[in-house]
Amino acid sequence: MTAPTTSGLAAALAKVQAELPEIDRDRTVTVETKKGDPYSYSYVTLAHLSKTILPLLAKHGLAFAAMPGAGSDGKMCVRYTLMHESGESLSGEFPISGEGGIQMIGGRITYARRYCLAALVGVAADEDDESRLSEDGRPATAQRAAARPRQQQPPAPAEEGQTAQRAQRPARPAAQPPLPGEQPAKLSDSQRGMLMGQFTKLGIEDRTARLRTMTTLLGRQVESANDLTRAEASDLINVLAAALESDDPRTVLLEALAAAAAAAGGEGQ
Repeated sequence: MTAPTTSGLAAALAKVQAELPEIDRDRTVTVETKKGDPYSYSYVTLAHLSKTILPLLAKHGLAFAAMPGAGSDGKMCVRYTLMHESGESLSGEFPISGEGGIQMIGGRITYARRYCLAALVGVAADEDDESRLSEDGRPATAQRAAARPRQQQPPAPAEEGQTAQRAQRPARPAAQPPLPGEQPAKLSDSQRGMLMGQFTKLGIEDRTARLRTMTTLLGRQVESANDLTRAEASDLINVLAAALESDDPRTVLLEALAAAAAAAGGEGQ
């Protein structure tokens, strides 16, 4: 079977990469670890990345599209396509979790769109958020490789496929559901630090207000951040990050809270 020709697309993308400007990371977040050691990371927001890259793609006959849907494995993903005016295209899937409310899923979609666009074009969109904290709460010395969307290629051997799957995880992946009889993993120190930093950025520094916010967004009573599972913490981080990326973080967060409360009310009827 002959692989589809993408010579026109490749040539156009090469021109785009030759003209890529230096893209300033327009958002910096400072968080505090459990031990009180602050650290920060910076990244390019989707709005800034799109404003810079999409006109350059169009200049060379390229267009980028990404939309949520079901992947080839039947699970939720963001399907992305880089198209060339010749009709050639490069497409793939970026797996995301479909759990949680619409705001949580929306946050994951935003991240997936940003990572897919950056990965396809070859832009370094992130800085320190590509590193994880070590178990003792200190920044890890090694940085993770940027998330790579999975492209639709012929099935790889089992061992290679498993390695690729690990490399394709988003920068802030949702924890996998526990196996039958297994207890859900508790949130990590890095997740705790991230959450506390995001709440501080949003001006929510009162413990009661934070717990009330987490309770509403998750749809269950949260007595302490220690009660959160890793999956719940990941969902909360995505919602708060989506709010912080917006032009009006507090309004976006209030809308998320209202949507979560309405959903909870509907389930109770």
